[in-house]
Amino acid sequence: MKSNAPGQLLGYALQFPRALYHLLRSAPSDVVCVEVVGDVAIRYSNGELLTEEDKSSVLGNVLTDRSKDLWKTLSNWIDASNSGFIDIEKTQFVLYTNQSGRRGLVNEFDEAQDPLKASTALKKAKDKLKELDVEHEIWKYYNYVVNENEIQFMEIIQRFNLQIESGAGYDAVRIEIQKKHVSEKQIDFIMENLNGWVLKIVVESIAARRSAIMTWEDFDKQFKVLLDRSRSRELIDFTMNYNKEHDKVKKQFKERPIYLKQLEAIELTENEMLEAISDFLRADANLERWIENETIDYDIALDFEDRLTKFWKNQRKRIGITEKNLNAVEQGQLLLSDCNSRLETIRDMTPPASTIPGTYHALADEAEIGWHSEWDKIFIKEKGD
Repeated sequence: MKSNAPGQLLGYALQFPRALYHLLRSAPSDVVCVEVVGDVAIRYSNGELLTEEDKSSVLGNVLTDRSKDLWKTLSNWIDASNSGFIDIEKTQFVLYTNQSGRRGLVNEFDEAQDPLKASTALKKAKDKLKELDVEHEIWKYYNYVVNENEIQFMEIIQRFNLQIESGAGYDAVRIEIQKKHVSEKQIDFIMENLNGWVLKIVVESIAARRSAIMTWEDFDKQFKVLLDRSRSRELIDFTMNYNKEHDKVKKQFKERPIYLKQLEAIELTENEMLEAISDFLRADANLERWIENETIDYDIALDFEDRLTKFWKNQRKRIGITEKNLNAVEQGQLLLSDCNSRLETIRDMTPPASTIPGTYHALADEAEIGWHSEWDKIFIKEKGD
């Protein structure tokens, strides 16, 4: 059995991302509402209004020249003006759809930004629909708009904007969140939770027979809370790549701390050692910031080190058993490569790429681990000295 229920459901569902989109673009003292003045509306602090109707389809274009959705929307806007509910001169009229189609009258209306173009658009509408039967489902709306309220119609289309976006309306929301300098990794978390907040406000308001209204101030509080929460869910990389000319790199390379001597013991190249210094410095700096920001604590950091150490022990044992054909240097290089490639999380979060190699170098610097097969005889003694 055929049904248009999916399309209708999508139409209602579009109101939530569209309300969220307008909230993200709003300013202090602005108010966004759902099913108050059209499907979605924003009342600006200066008294102006944007009213939007959302039209959707799962099959094709819903805004054809003889579309009931198009002409009923225009009729409703004129009716709202005639009844004094809205002031055309202070209102922007938006028609949003999730499906594009062939160019038609709606595009003419969208481009009619001055009286001359509006007059041309009106003439094209009359020409295209001059043979429209009075029994047609759009006749009463078309007649009311074009024949009975020609002046208001021309005023409206000069303030009319057609917006087309494929999908469910969230692409535009993602872009607006991204504009607020939110990390790509945080966007989905923030978007999903903000959408849930909008849904909750609207449903609870309608259930209580109140207007579904959201102020910029309430939205701003919610956004800031979620932004803080999203940042606490991510191990942000606060560091930069340290090149070989950096003072800290030069200092490390000159002083040759134990972790670098451990790398020398397995004959790493100068470039590999410089990369190790960068990883060591970045891991140390990030760990300090994460603890300072209370993203993690010392116990979590120690647990991370313990898991890395356990993996090192297991790999060292495996290599000693299965790679007896390799000499001590080759076994050490293989062990280092396995450990640097290890995937491990901190509080179920993936750390920056430098964290695991850098932490291993920190452990090697304390002579807690080593790479050469006889590292414990060489470097534990040196640490003691």
